[in-house]
Amino acid sequence: MPQEDPAQWSVRELRAFLAARNDATCAHATEKKELVDRVRVLLRERAAAPRAAAPAAAPPPAAPPEIAEAIARVLAAADAYEALGVDRAASPAACKKAYRRLALKLHPDKCQAPRAEEAFKRVSAAYAALQDGRNLKFGEDGASSDATYNYGAYSDEAELFRAMFAGDGSLLTRLVSVFRANPWTLPALV
Repeated sequence: MPQEDPAQWSVRELRAFLAARNDATCAHATEKKELVDRVRVLLRERAAAPRAAAPAAAPPPAAPPEIAEAIARVLAAADAYEALGVDRAASPAACKKAYRRLALKLHPDKCQAPRAEEAFKRVSAAYAALQDGRNLKFGEDGASSDATYNYGAYSDEAELFRAMFAGDGSLLTRLVSVFRANPWTLPALV
């Protein structure tokens, strides 16, 4: 209910409160005061009732054996092919199929097993690396040891982002000024 004082509630709210608690003692009440008095009694009873102890948080469910094995295999993998569980000569279609199978098993929204999220991230990184035509090698800490990216004329992703979206000379700013100057430019591009 919106207010703590039942006297401020509407008759409809009072009746709804009583109906939700299966209280029929004031079902034929003709005055609001009767309803308010009964609601106050119920609120006092609820406040005086001892609170049940909150149940302890349940430990995370144990992972099924096939999930636990998949997590262990992915985390122990030395490179992208091992992480996906495919042969080095596997076709892109086979890599994609293996990635999808593992991603469905290990996705954090579906799998609450310990270290499943870490395994999912590693599988995703492995598939992305194979898509780029490189074999990702995992170091001791799970990070890629040969993760070098080519950002063209920019030294890193932050510089590339700034060039695209920040400041007066950014690509986005220039596009907006062109569209403001000539609104017909956008339909011409499409």
